[in-house]
Amino acid sequence: MNTQNQGFWSWFLQRITALLLVIGMAVHFFLFHFSPDRYTSRYYDEIVNRFCTPGWITFHICLLSLVIFHGLNGLWGIGIDCNFSRKTQFFFKYILWFTGLVLFGIGVYILIWFATQNSSTPAWN
Repeated sequence: MNTQNQGFWSWFLQRITALLLVIGMAVHFFLFHFSPDRYTSRYYDEIVNRFCTPGWITFHICLLSLVIFHGLNGLWGIGIDCNFSRKTQFFFKYILWFTGLVLFGIGVYILIWFATQNSSTPAWN
């Protein structure tokens, strides 16, 4: 493990995001995938209506940010352990930042697009 200050925070945040991801994914799966009525014909409409509320969209945006941070921070940790040169580390860090921002932007766009296309109540007016 990298014992520098930045190494500690990277390590610590990796553990915190892992815990939050387990909790968030459990909430998502139990409320969106494992319902006793999941085989009824109206179940899809109920899930879409639930998903399209601003609170659930915010929840999924937070979950998306946790997933992206956790994954890219893990890649950063692997990169640090490879003992790249300073120049390569600098380049790798900014590639990860760029990738994270692009993935987050695409994810938020898709979440909001889905909600505006499928919402039966005008929550976005």
